[in-house]
Amino acid sequence: MARHNPGPFEPVVYLIQTPKFFRIVGMGGFALFTICALAVAAAHGAGYFLIGLLLFAANWFDLSVGMCRRCRHYATWHCGGQAIIVSRLFARTPGTISDSRMRAHFILTALFLLYGLFWIWHSILLGLVFTIWLPVAALSAIAPNGFSWRRLVDSPTA
Repeated sequence: MARHNPGPFEPVVYLIQTPKFFRIVGMGGFALFTICALAVAAAHGAGYFLIGLLLFAANWFDLSVGMCRRCRHYATWHCGGQAIIVSRLFARTPGTISDSRMRAHFILTALFLLYGLFWIWHSILLGLVFTIWLPVAALSAIAPNGFSWRRLVDSPTA
């Protein structure tokens, strides 16, 4: 499968889509985003914190059950250890996920990100930083040759 040419931003996009960049900026930034958002929400009330914690837990569970179990990096340190944890909690699942299942996952992720951005924007500096981070993190999460959980794991292109 040939990679899509991103035009004049090609070198930057290829750098952003490296595994190391994904781990540092995508995963590390998401952890920092979650901590900051939950901290601000907790400062405004325990109920707001619990809502965020429930959204985070639901998102993590959905990601683990839906995508991680089908990923070519299952039981590896690729995602900062999440796949190791998932491999100890859930057995690998063959096959791919449906388009409706993928949309449901992205809707749940979008809900958590909107929740987080709402609280992050209580501080202008944090709001700017994480609003700039969001598209860069999304681009770093897009695999150059497609998501392995959208293809059969045993296929030669996985």
